[in-house]
Amino acid sequence: MFLAWSLIFGFVTLDDAARFHERGGLLLSATFDLVSLPGMRARDTGEIITWSVVALGLLAPLLWSFWQSRPRQQALGSVFLLLFACLVVFAVAVDMLHFLTGSKLVGYAEDGGEMLSIAVACCSAFILYRGLGRYADLQALDPSLPFSKRT
Repeated sequence: MFLAWSLIFGFVTLDDAARFHERGGLLLSATFDLVSLPGMRARDTGEIITWSVVALGLLAPLLWSFWQSRPRQQALGSVFLLLFACLVVFAVAVDMLHFLTGSKLVGYAEDGGEMLSIAVACCSAFILYRGLGRYADLQALDPSLPFSKRT
């Protein structure tokens, strides 16, 4: 499951650097003469379609690995799901709000929220790597146990 998450966050990083979804959105809007959704440009619609296609390809290995994992691993993987959800909120919802308002403050919130989400995901991965070594006790991190029962 962690390999699947690394593929997803790796693609997010590459997309941010190479602007894949922006280029795909422009290509789709020009090629298929896309209509714009309310409050959006046609290229925004293309960007959403581009990301949706990529997400479907990346979602399959994640769902399969999540299904095959033990409950404790699923709980740890859920941490990354929460962080990815935060990233999506800033990258999509706040981005659209930034486009609609044109506010510099909303732009700072968008970029800062994206960077913070990625930074916390990287820190979480590092903490899990350091703390869940070969001899680590996963029971200590099991969210289904009350704090008094964790070792």
